[in-house]
Amino acid sequence: MGAGKILIVDDEVDALDNCRRILSRLGYDCSTEHDPVRAVQRIQQERPGLVLTDLRMPGLDGIGVLVEAKRVDPKINVVLLTAYATVQTAVDSMRYGALDYVLKPYTSKNLEAVAKRAFEQAGSVELPVSGSTSAIARILGRSRAIQEVRDLIKKVARTDANILIYGESGTGKELVARAIHDASERIGRPFIPLDCVAMPDTLLESELFGHEKGAFTGAHAAKAGLFEVANRGTVFLDEVSGMSQTLQSRLLRVLQERHVRRVGGTRYADIDVRVIAASNRDLEEACRKGEFREDLYYRLNVIPILLPPLRERDGDVQVLAQEFLTRFRGRRGAESGAGPAFDSDALACLNAHAWPGNVRELQNVIERVAALADSPTICVEHLPERFRAARPDAADAEETGSYKQAKQEVVRSFERSFLLELLKRHDWHMSHAAQEAGVDRKTIERMVKRHGLREPN
Repeated sequence: MGAGKILIVDDEVDALDNCRRILSRLGYDCSTEHDPVRAVQRIQQERPGLVLTDLRMPGLDGIGVLVEAKRVDPKINVVLLTAYATVQTAVDSMRYGALDYVLKPYTSKNLEAVAKRAFEQAGSVELPVSGSTSAIARILGRSRAIQEVRDLIKKVARTDANILIYGESGTGKELVARAIHDASERIGRPFIPLDCVAMPDTLLESELFGHEKGAFTGAHAAKAGLFEVANRGTVFLDEVSGMSQTLQSRLLRVLQERHVRRVGGTRYADIDVRVIAASNRDLEEACRKGEFREDLYYRLNVIPILLPPLRERDGDVQVLAQEFLTRFRGRRGAESGAGPAFDSDALACLNAHAWPGNVRELQNVIERVAALADSPTICVEHLPERFRAARPDAADAEETGSYKQAKQEVVRSFERSFLLELLKRHDWHMSHAAQEAGVDRKTIERMVKRHGLREPN
């Protein structure tokens, strides 16, 4: 099996070439194939160490390529590339032995990380040398708060204890969960994330625990749940407070007894799964209100990790903004001979913003700026209007300790006023408001609830 040799399969020529260029620059021996049937023949002949395949292709889809590759040699690692990721994508890919799946549009760091992981798992000694791509290193920032988070991840990753991650929406809870998994002994095994508020109870129960054929209307075949698929790996339950009391009870039983029974089934399957849960709510308060089971809370909260909001991470806005700008404009910067950067006034505007959507909001803003700006240097004029309107005076550009403290005290008031004005401009249409703010709709809904706002009659 070819150490460092990658076969990329995609029916879209542009996507194929882009993926090849990224991985070739990293030192991998890459070949491409746009016909999935011919790709299977090449896998038989060339035995690559890694196959990167698009999910949706005519004739033979990515799952078909995955199955055939594993039939040729179970040691070949396969990663699916897809713009249509769903829970079922994760289940199917892991069920058939995929190493992972990567969302389109991907970045060079996404591809570098999965390639590095694939060849490390295979025991290759011909891995290209590049910058640090460890999962913990991808948690960027120089603030003391985020450094403490990285240090804690290093300590807890080697244990099998359940972990509960707290943090506002957009602070990077899934990134931290992946870092814990990748730094643990479970690396190379499935990591499966699930948003517990993104689907109704009946579907969530089936996704978690699986079902037998005929268990309910539409159950035309038996299906393994995420706990079975993720055996010996990690399940990440995002926004776990969104579970109903019934599902909380079933989850508690799984955590206590370490086995799972499918919906409509009678047989129990033993599982070895680490559970990492996350919430943007105070679960202790939810327990006091009777909205969350106290016994489940103690099972999940063996090791708590609190992610600080971006506004409390001194100096990290600049670090993250530059990283995102380089990521989104890196190719253009390399062609012009100079890397992209912000001028001091633009950085001052970014630092003055409260960032209610946290890192996700910052990333969204920088991606738009990078796409629309017509020069390597980003100035105030390139920023969205709401940043230009709040441009700080030069005297305020360097914050004193008292100013920082005062800013933290008024952030909540500012956030409420900003949210009210935003919703009024869009007649309380939350999707439109979220689009302008550069956050997802759920973030706006949670902020509305947190501030006790109601749409006027």
